[in-house]
Amino acid sequence: MTTRPLRTTRRSLLAFTAAGLAVGGLAQPVRRAHAAPPSLDLNAWIEEQVDYIVGKQVASGALRGPTDDQLQPYFSNWAAQGLAAANTPRSREALGKYIGWMLNHVNTAEEDPYGIPGTISDWHYDEETGEETSEEEYSSTDAGTTVPMIAAYDAFQTGDRDLQHLVMENLDTYWVMASATTDGQYGVRMPDHLCWARPNVKMKYVQDNGVVYKGLSKLAWLMRRAGRGQQGRFLALKARQTRRAMIDILWDEERKNWGWGHGETLFKDSEPWDRFMADAWCQYWQVQLDVTKPNDRMSKLAWQAYTAPDAYPRWMYNEIDNNFPHTEMAYSAVLMGEPENAVRLLQLCKEQFSDNNWGSLPWYHGEAGHTLRTARLLLDTGYGK
Repeated sequence: MTTRPLRTTRRSLLAFTAAGLAVGGLAQPVRRAHAAPPSLDLNAWIEEQVDYIVGKQVASGALRGPTDDQLQPYFSNWAAQGLAAANTPRSREALGKYIGWMLNHVNTAEEDPYGIPGTISDWHYDEETGEETSEEEYSSTDAGTTVPMIAAYDAFQTGDRDLQHLVMENLDTYWVMASATTDGQYGVRMPDHLCWARPNVKMKYVQDNGVVYKGLSKLAWLMRRAGRGQQGRFLALKARQTRRAMIDILWDEERKNWGWGHGETLFKDSEPWDRFMADAWCQYWQVQLDVTKPNDRMSKLAWQAYTAPDAYPRWMYNEIDNNFPHTEMAYSAVLMGEPENAVRLLQLCKEQFSDNNWGSLPWYHGEAGHTLRTARLLLDTGYGK
């Protein structure tokens, strides 16, 4: 009987701290100052990170990560969004292969541990044999079924005809996936229009529900584009209801920040000044999930809560109490008008993690995907010109 390494789940990965992983040899946060905003060749960065993600792709089309024996679709879909943002022939080819793998691994109700059709399990990858084995479980139903819709939308927006055909030909599958967060019979969407993470995980995370909102919104757009107006309107309605519930229930007007979750009887207040995960982490995500726009009052207040002097004012130097660089911080920073700080974080990551072809954790394909999205956003907003 062989013993597998400790399984890295989405929740455990996001909760890793420098202290908790010191024995694992992961790098400590770097404390380094820059006299001026560093320069960064964004196009070279894009090429390098595409190489990294493509290097994690196996013959079936799956993307390995966070570790090389794991195939975790939640993280892989953020990597896929990065491939779409890169929008090069090589990245589009890899993106199509991954989406094909994912669509071929959608669970039926009989295959899902909770009887929910449209979910996608985590898989184990045997590096010696190439065999893929279902773990028959996943970290979340709500975000796990909707983050692929964001990747599908991004794939369509590349303009690549093959990718567009792949997405449009599989709208029925995405529709089934949407049922997990739109149909109350599966025990995920609640009457208040927020979603439990899973039927047996009674927590309505602000992060997961933000992904639900954006995913359903993007699938609604694709449905309308395909002439499926009734389905598009239904999904748009469910998305709006989710967003409204997030603001009504999870926004804390007294603290002027996002509460990170809501249990059956307990509201989880956020204290960004006290800890990164999940209190500070959830503050900067909602603007990039389109729950709020960059100029909205809530976006500004949440960003202020995150970057306050007693919270994480030096996030751009990776001074957070978490071992992972969380490069999605940079994406939000660009949206909030701080492109120089976004570049600072990317440059720091390059200095810290690029040795040995970006090595292993804490760098993984999800981080690469976030940096690709950030680099594209910087280019699209004219940074450096």
